[in-house]
Amino acid sequence: MAKPNIKKAKEHLTKLRKLISKRKHSFSDMTEDEVIETLRKTREDIWDKKLVTHS
Repeated sequence: MAKPNIKKAKEHLTKLRKLISKRKHSFSDMTEDEVIETLRKTREDIWDKKLVTHS
């Protein structure tokens, strides 16, 4: 098994963080209340799907 290269891994992680920080996320144009409502709806949808598949 190859020895992990910590320095290279940190460089890749830094690159990933930079790329991710440049992307616009879906909550960026929402108010705090809109974000909370969206998260609640998503949680509710997931909960409903989980109940349906385990019934």
